[in-house]
Amino acid sequence: MEKSFGNLLRHSRLASYDRTLEQVYTSPKPYRKIGDWGLKRNLPTVIRTKNVTIGALDTAEHQTPWESGDGKVLFIKRWKENFPNSKKPSPRPEEIRHNAATMTPVEFERLLRRSEKYKAKEFQEKLKKKELVPEQVFDYLQVNFATDTTTESGSNVGSGGVVGPTYSDHQVGWDYPVQGRILNMDRMGHSVGIGGVVATLNKRSALGLRNSGDRRVQTFFVRKAELDEQGKPKVEVTLQSKGATSSIPLLNNYDNNDSYEYYNNNNNNNNKHANMTADEMMNPNRHRRQHNNHSQGAVEVDNITPNPEHTELMARIAGLLDNSKDTK
Repeated sequence: MEKSFGNLLRHSRLASYDRTLEQVYTSPKPYRKIGDWGLKRNLPTVIRTKNVTIGALDTAEHQTPWESGDGKVLFIKRWKENFPNSKKPSPRPEEIRHNAATMTPVEFERLLRRSEKYKAKEFQEKLKKKELVPEQVFDYLQVNFATDTTTESGSNVGSGGVVGPTYSDHQVGWDYPVQGRILNMDRMGHSVGIGGVVATLNKRSALGLRNSGDRRVQTFFVRKAELDEQGKPKVEVTLQSKGATSSIPLLNNYDNNDSYEYYNNNNNNNNKHANMTADEMMNPNRHRRQHNNHSQGAVEVDNITPNPEHTELMARIAGLLDNSKDTK
């Protein structure tokens, strides 16, 4: 009986509770009705949520503070559906590296005491044998002073870095489509809402966006999805996939009522932009006025000869734009 009770206690929510982690707890429906969540005391029976987070097992007022955990559970489901790729936890190094730049004064004093007690004598012996030089003291103690902790694989605080909320051996790759809507413009370009996550559509990827105020649901392509050092989602999307036939989104979205080509080739199903000159693309209003004059009987002599290599030049520009985006 004692062994079974001890085993149950070790695997109970009460024993596994950690106040530093916002763990989400759930309980079967019959137990929720009587307030039994496996904690020190029962929670109120009026709770209608299926998931809760516990602030503390006990307080001075003999209470168990709790909050609904449904939002966290739904976020994980949305993230897994829209952004299945995440970084896996990297294995910890055999020797723990200490970052003095992020230590508190108390942690730094503790490091000095441990180094003096356990490694000072051995380091002096290596100096006498000329196996080390005094300048290698920080390398020997595994101490660095890195202010940028984004690439730290190990840390003196015991964290293995921020990883995605879900991860597995199956990777679907990037540049896959998701559904979202543009929210507003910001410093980096546009903010895009995707399943409750705010993604970034940078300015270069928004070249073909005709109406930034369009709130309709449209298709975006995910280029990157991860969590930053603070655990906040960081997602980048584009309007077109890398395998799209046209590399410049502006040319794909040039078909509108203000386009000079719209009046000249309204019934032509071929690619209207293949023969577009640079002057027509940059000054559509002037060429529309010329078209109106032609339609009213006015004849103007146009001695301008189009560049025969225009199509090749535009394809070259598109390739350069794609290469510059890939290298960033």
